[in-house]
Amino acid sequence: MATTLDEISKFMDAAKLRYGKEDDRIRTGFATDLYEDHEGDNCLHLTVRLEEDGELLRIQAPRAYQLPPKAGARKLAAVQRTINQLNWETKVGLYEMDTEDGEIRLCIDLPLEDAQLTELQLTRLIRLMPMIIDQGHLALRQAIDDGIPVPNEAELAHSFETFIRNRVPGSSR
Repeated sequence: MATTLDEISKFMDAAKLRYGKEDDRIRTGFATDLYEDHEGDNCLHLTVRLEEDGELLRIQAPRAYQLPPKAGARKLAAVQRTINQLNWETKVGLYEMDTEDGEIRLCIDLPLEDAQLTELQLTRLIRLMPMIIDQGHLALRQAIDDGIPVPNEAELAHSFETFIRNRVPGSSR
């Protein structure tokens, strides 16, 4: 059961969400706690689009981050590793990176196929986006700015064990 932008607009009206409707998308934005847009504002700009004749809902934060084209291999590797780890931890949202221009965006895709979209589904997914981007913001910023990737679980466990071993007298782990 495909949906339309008009149906999505009705759901957003019912949820009292502010938005603007263009030809093929809806634009909205939400306040964030940590994430800052390119202008330094704590705001995440979102687009809501339909693809595949209304059978796929795509909520996207386009150009959420930008890796400069001349950032170098070390920063690129750190960013890609961090994106991979954030995707592993997030489950619902997906960070995507265009290696041609360095655009990093966050998106959620909801295949509708033969299901009817509900207001609860739509508003939950839209409201998840600021939380997801806040959770990964510091790690992604550190990867982009300093070339330091977020550690994976095994590295964190090893660091913690080393910390405990060095802090606790008589520990011989």
